[in-house]
Amino acid sequence: MRRGLLCLFLLSCGGNPETPPPPDAALRRETAASIARQVVVPTLRDFAAAATNLQEATSAWQASGAPADQDGARDAWRAAMDLWQQAEVMQVGPAGPMGTTVGGEDLRDAIYSWPIVNPCRVDQELVEGAYADVDAFAAENVNVRGLDALEYLLFYEGTANQCAALSRINRDGSWEAVVGELPARRAAYAVTAATLVRRAADELVRRWEGGFLDALASAGEGSEVFGSAQEALNALSDALFYLDKETKDMKLAEPAGLAPGCMAATCPELRESRWANHSMPNVRGNLLGFRRVFEGSGAGRGFDEMLAEVGAGAAATRMATLLDEADRRAAEVAIDIPTALAADPNALLPTYEAIKAVTDLFKTEVVTALDLELPRRAEGDND
Repeated sequence: MRRGLLCLFLLSCGGNPETPPPPDAALRRETAASIARQVVVPTLRDFAAAATNLQEATSAWQASGAPADQDGARDAWRAAMDLWQQAEVMQVGPAGPMGTTVGGEDLRDAIYSWPIVNPCRVDQELVEGAYADVDAFAAENVNVRGLDALEYLLFYEGTANQCAALSRINRDGSWEAVVGELPARRAAYAVTAATLVRRAADELVRRWEGGFLDALASAGEGSEVFGSAQEALNALSDALFYLDKETKDMKLAEPAGLAPGCMAATCPELRESRWANHSMPNVRGNLLGFRRVFEGSGAGRGFDEMLAEVGAGAAATRMATLLDEADRRAAEVAIDIPTALAADPNALLPTYEAIKAVTDLFKTEVVTALDLELPRRAEGDND
């Protein structure tokens, strides 16, 4: 949907036909650089530190095999995941996919590949034992490493695998042969996966600090990546649409039975975090990441200040209120999604509607007031 269509939409809804002029290039550049320096990069640094803690915690579990150390590794995973869920809405540059993100290098998937997950493949790797060679294992598909594979290794304690009965590991007896070794194998595999997550996190920080941050901050002034300040600001805006597509439409709508992929009243099995049941904290992490980018840091600039400068400060004020409401609704789902939906099939609906209010405001009034471009995946989205 192009900006002109958005303006027609606003006019039909009684909006102000005199859209304020967008901020100039210098303010756009300053805002993009401020968000990158004071929000995105610090978040990635914090995650890299958490990934180091996770590597150390899994190593302690492997060394002792003690339940207490497994619990420590689980806590370290939760701490790392909480930070990464903020970073999920900051997929700008190196973290983003090649071909669709300016400066994208696909580094995000090496850290967290959801929704590309496959616990059966993790079980197959448990049998094969290739995780013993960390460097070689780095070449394996992303769905057998990363935070999603780690979740399965850390939180699932059953002796049944997730593969079909006719899968090779079930046909040839190789799974049955390692059942007695599963705790030790899972711990060793977890160390390898955590090591690779830590390496990917460090590499992502290096990419930002080694050139991409400067390229974004100099957008339109000699940058080899961004031809204009507008392109840099659009890159940050595009990343925020994660809250619309992944958080709202996948993490909430699918398990709640509101999406075509669910053919029953509800589908809790489609939730994001099946093994740790960390689904709602993940949603709250996405909301926090969105808010931090939108509002900038305390000392820096954000989209909200730009709105005030173009005479659309009321939209920024409404956004703050809507974000508060969305987080409050998500916090109300204090138990795991399967339990919540079993007690009330509509348990996720208030959170879904609250986040929809946030994303609707962003992709109409905010995008129009700041003369931003909708990412291709959002064009024609009328939900």
